[in-house]
Amino acid sequence: MNDAERAEVKRNKAVRGYIIRCLVKGFNNAALTRQVSNAMIAAGLVISPDISKYIDYLHDAGYIEFTDERVTAYNAYAEDAVIRLTKEGVDLAEGTINDPGVDI
Repeated sequence: MNDAERAEVKRNKAVRGYIIRCLVKGFNNAALTRQVSNAMIAAGLVISPDISKYIDYLHDAGYIEFTDERVTAYNAYAEDAVIRLTKEGVDLAEGTINDPGVDI
């Protein structure tokens, strides 16, 4: 793995961790997709509001869920879906479990 690839992996982990931390701060461990995306743009973590690949990773790992069953990681922004931490997501945020793919 070269330096550019290592930097991309580190950035992906940081973005996933930021999403988890945003949800912890939200009401009932939840937030609108656009709120999370806009916060990440303001923090300089992403330049595009498309955070689907990060949300997809967290959803597939069981750390987050959508409040609407019709929503997927790839239409969450368009639907302005609510993302909520699962029990596993709360455990990850609290350090009870570890995931090498997420920097909390």
